[in-house]
Amino acid sequence: MSGESQGYTYPYPRPAVTVDAAVLRPAAAGIEILLIQRGHEPFAGRFALPGGFLDMDEEPVAGAARELGEETGISGLDLAPLMAAGKVGRDPRARCITLIFGALVKGDDLHPRGGDDASHAGWYPLTAPPAMAFDHADLIHEIAEHLRWQAATAIVGRRLWPEGFEPGALVALHRSILGQAADDPIERGMRLGLLEPVPPGQRYRFRPRPAPLPDWHPLVW
Repeated sequence: MSGESQGYTYPYPRPAVTVDAAVLRPAAAGIEILLIQRGHEPFAGRFALPGGFLDMDEEPVAGAARELGEETGISGLDLAPLMAAGKVGRDPRARCITLIFGALVKGDDLHPRGGDDASHAGWYPLTAPPAMAFDHADLIHEIAEHLRWQAATAIVGRRLWPEGFEPGALVALHRSILGQAADDPIERGMRLGLLEPVPPGQRYRFRPRPAPLPDWHPLVW
């Protein structure tokens, strides 16, 4: 054992962990994403996903919610695991692994304001974001692709209408993501067991635990 580290401490370098929130909302011109403008270096003045370093004593989703609240003033969202980013050299401060959590919300009554180290916070077009910090332009492209994948293969919008919705609302949402040629999401949602009718009229709602996808994973939006 001579020369070896004692206990559970290790001499080799370890990466830092950051947590980001990808919050989307439907708008008249298409899907928008919540971004903050960085107030400090690196990349002062550029935009980024709300987020920051994970504290040692918190769960990742709690850290993402905390950073979202500190930087935008928005809290209480149901964030779901989306993806991770870990390209070498993506952050000049350290070797960083980022865990990203997503939510699609109505957003009409969410009014972000910059706080902590964010000088500004606001909604921006998902497909045409402003100049981004770090590798966040690439991340936003991946976020948009994931949203399109879910809209094309399943359905999106389960947090938007908790009490049910008319078919036209879900169709309009999917067309805003996929274009006017989008398949009927109602038929697909019923076939996959993700939707159920609400009697007695032409309304539907999202099933709370649709088999075979407990808790809706991997359907983030």
